[in-house]
Amino acid sequence: MSQRREVEARLALFDELSGILGAMRSFALAELRKVGKREASQQQVVESLAAALQDLSGALPAAFYADSAETRADIWLLFGSVRGFCGSFNEDVMRFWQGAADGQAPLILVGERLHSLFSGHASACCLDGAEGGLDAPAAIDRILAAVAELRLGGDYGLVAGIRDEQGARSQRLWPLPRSVGPTSAELPLTYQPAGEVATGVAEHYLFHSLLALMLRSIRVENHMRLMQMETALRHLERGGEDLQRQRNRLRQEEIVEEIELMVGRR
Repeated sequence: MSQRREVEARLALFDELSGILGAMRSFALAELRKVGKREASQQQVVESLAAALQDLSGALPAAFYADSAETRADIWLLFGSVRGFCGSFNEDVMRFWQGAADGQAPLILVGERLHSLFSGHASACCLDGAEGGLDAPAAIDRILAAVAELRLGGDYGLVAGIRDEQGARSQRLWPLPRSVGPTSAELPLTYQPAGEVATGVAEHYLFHSLLALMLRSIRVENHMRLMQMETALRHLERGGEDLQRQRNRLRQEEIVEEIELMVGRR
């Protein structure tokens, strides 16, 4: 009897865990859909700003572009997760950075789960990440403030490290990539001086490029979390089925023992 009660207690625990994981899976699925829609719109914004920057490229200094800038040190910006249970998401970003970057380069870590993996990096700047698309713009403001503070000590470039569908990768954000390099022969008419307008567009391009990367990172994070939840739920389902069979077998043995006792009394 005591063994069957122990099995039933474990079954109740499995049911409770299944309910919790099911709720977490639903949350991850809902966030995945919301971020996916917002990411598509954000990418269109980036493309529009890139086109505007091409039109105004003649008003920007040549040093704004990666193919014209002198060799400089880079600030590495790594996008991690705020919440856990997303597989190797943060570890993939960390391993990529270790293989691609100079260990002495300035480092900005975005996401609380990523902070603990870099506890030995004394010069790392740790920033709060974004749980979803709604608080992503505020996280970008924190990133830009940290970048501006680091650039006071020198003319640094900016490279972002993220985890997307193909794995961890990097993307150069400053100096500007060649895709938005000089193409226009004539400048468009602007109310303010073209140089000021071009600089403002470049700042907007950087902001929205960072936001697009963060939304992509959040989407992939939630996709990996969803896969992790489904794997855990399948494991609990198989374990629950095994416990149910074990409980039924124990109950059958108890019934047999009760019948034997009843027959023996006669």
